[in-house]
Amino acid sequence: MKHLLPGLAALAVAAAVAAGPAKAQRVLTLETYAGPNHAVNAAGLTLWAQQVEQASGGDLKINITYPPVDPRDLMDRVRNGIGDIAWMTHGYTTGRFVFTDMIELPGSGGNAEVASRAYWRVYTEEIGMREHRGVTPLALFTHGPGMIHTARPITAGEQFKGLRIRTGGGIQAAIANGLGLVTVSAPVTKAQEMLSQGVADGVMFSIETIKSFNLGDLVTHHYHFPGNLYGSSMAIIINTSVLEGLTEAQRQALWSVSGEHLSGLIGSAWDGADKVAIDAFGADSVTVMEGDVLAAVQAATAGLDEAWYARAREAGLENPEAVLARLRAEVAAQMPGN
Repeated sequence: MKHLLPGLAALAVAAAVAAGPAKAQRVLTLETYAGPNHAVNAAGLTLWAQQVEQASGGDLKINITYPPVDPRDLMDRVRNGIGDIAWMTHGYTTGRFVFTDMIELPGSGGNAEVASRAYWRVYTEEIGMREHRGVTPLALFTHGPGMIHTARPITAGEQFKGLRIRTGGGIQAAIANGLGLVTVSAPVTKAQEMLSQGVADGVMFSIETIKSFNLGDLVTHHYHFPGNLYGSSMAIIINTSVLEGLTEAQRQALWSVSGEHLSGLIGSAWDGADKVAIDAFGADSVTVMEGDVLAAVQAATAGLDEAWYARAREAGLENPEAVLARLRAEVAAQMPGN
C-alpha cells in the first residue's frame, strides 16, 4: 500500500495541473436604498443577481447591500468607486439630468413594465449615455402610475393650494408648483417622518410606495390622473471603470440579462407590488380625478411638454418633440388591446 501512495499523489498533482488554476469569482457590490422586502429588491434585483451568476457560469456575482445612506448620494458613491452598482433616482440629483425627464412627464400612460421597456429603448437609441458621466446604466425604469396621496380628501381643485406635499423633485415639483402646493423635496426614506410630524400633508408616489414604506395610516386618499400624472426616472448604474475592468465574457454575461430585460423585470416587479397595495387598501381607495379636481390638474400640467422641449434642446437634443412622441407611441403600442 505504501508503494501506491506516491503514485496516487503524483496523479493528483497531474490532474490539478491539467485542470489549471481555479477560476476566481468576481463579486460586485450593489447598493440599494429600500429594504430587502421592497419589490424592486425582492422580486427584481434578487432575481437579476441570480440570472447574472447563471449567465456567467458562476464567474460573476452580485452582492446586494442595504447601506444606511442618503439615496441622493448613491450616484456619487458609484462614480467614486465606493460601491460598484446602485439603484438611483434621477430626480434626487438636482440639475444633473434633463433628458431623463421624458418618462416623468404627464400622459405617458402604460404600466411600469411597458413604460420601462420603452424608456430603455428610446433613451439609449435617441440619447445614448451622455448624461451619465462616470457611470453606465444597466437598466432605466419607472414605477406604476404616479399619484397624489393626502391625509384629507380633495373635492375641489382649489383645495390643493397651500397643501405641503413631499415630492421627489423634477417634474413632480413642477406639477406641485402649478397646483399651488407647497413643495417639500425629500427622498422616500424621509416620508414617514415628515408625515407623522406634520411637516407634510401629503406625498407624491405610486400606490406601491404607500404600502411598502408604511404610509397607509398617514395618507388615506389616493388620486389618480387619467393617462398617468407622472413617472419617476430611475436606473441601475455601474461604475464605468468597473464595467470596463470585467473580462469580455463577464461583460457579455452581464449585458445578456441587463438593458431592456432588466428594465422590464423591475417594471414588472413594481406592477405586481401596485396590485398588492391596491388589494390591501381596497380598489375604492383610489379616486380617479374628475370634474373640478381634474380640470385643476390639467391646467397645472399644461405646458410641461413645451418646457421640457426647451430645456432638452438647450442641453443638446435636436429633436425632443420626436423623441417624446416616439416614447409615448411605443408605450401605447405595447399596451393590451393595441
